[in-house]
Amino acid sequence: MDNRSFDQPPIQSDDLPADLQAIVNSYAVQPIPRPSSTETARLIRTLLVEAAFQAQDTHEKGNASLWRLAVLTRWRVSLLGPWFWMSGVLLLLVGIGLSRPLAVTNLITLLILLLPLAAVFGLVYALRAPSAGLRAVEASCPVTFVQTSMSLGLALLACDSVLGLVATLGFALAHWAPFWNLLLAWLAPLLLLTAISLPIALLRNVRLAALVGGLPWLLLGLLALAGQSGPSVAKALFSLPQDTLSLASHLATIALGLLLLIVFTTFASKWQRFCTF
Repeated sequence: MDNRSFDQPPIQSDDLPADLQAIVNSYAVQPIPRPSSTETARLIRTLLVEAAFQAQDTHEKGNASLWRLAVLTRWRVSLLGPWFWMSGVLLLLVGIGLSRPLAVTNLITLLILLLPLAAVFGLVYALRAPSAGLRAVEASCPVTFVQTSMSLGLALLACDSVLGLVATLGFALAHWAPFWNLLLAWLAPLLLLTAISLPIALLRNVRLAALVGGLPWLLLGLLALAGQSGPSVAKALFSLPQDTLSLASHLATIALGLLLLIVFTTFASKWQRFCTF
């Protein structure tokens, strides 16, 4: 607010004592803020969001809030449309169909690559802000935006996990890979990348979440697919865990991803104010 008036004339009154007259004159010459329309609109938006936060903070908690959370999450899921849910299946089928000439090892690498990528990019798409009206509706609800987004992210994670279980069962029935080894191979990066991408998408923006959670994994997967024989970090990440150390690292990664998701979900309402939406 730079537009201020400094040319206010002193106020003279015979009814005031000299000491009070000096105080009145000192207040009279103070600059008067004259905010622009843009600054006024920004202030109003800030106050409206703050009022929504206060309403959410003071709203009663308990089973009623859980019910409202489920209802709002179901509404957000319905906004994604049926094609969003079918795209994950189509992506997996097209990827496997195009790689039929590849060896079984490359098929396994492709599965480990595609499942976490589908989760990250699906999360980025679901948490985008297609209109300001959507955020206004979410901010006016008794359930916080972060709680709804976390529930939506967990719903997407569950969907991708079911898709991965079906694919893993198919690989196991075809005797291409042991069921539990393949399950650990894609579940560990799926949980960890989701736990990393979800708070970044909420606290910063969805583009950064895609860059941090999806791009490095995509590049490593392409290196693993294009790599020749011989040990490498990329091939180790996209291969089945066989020895004790590899199994333990995958189990530790799964535990870390679950722990982060539980912590973020439990304290979702605490870091609502740090979100940029």
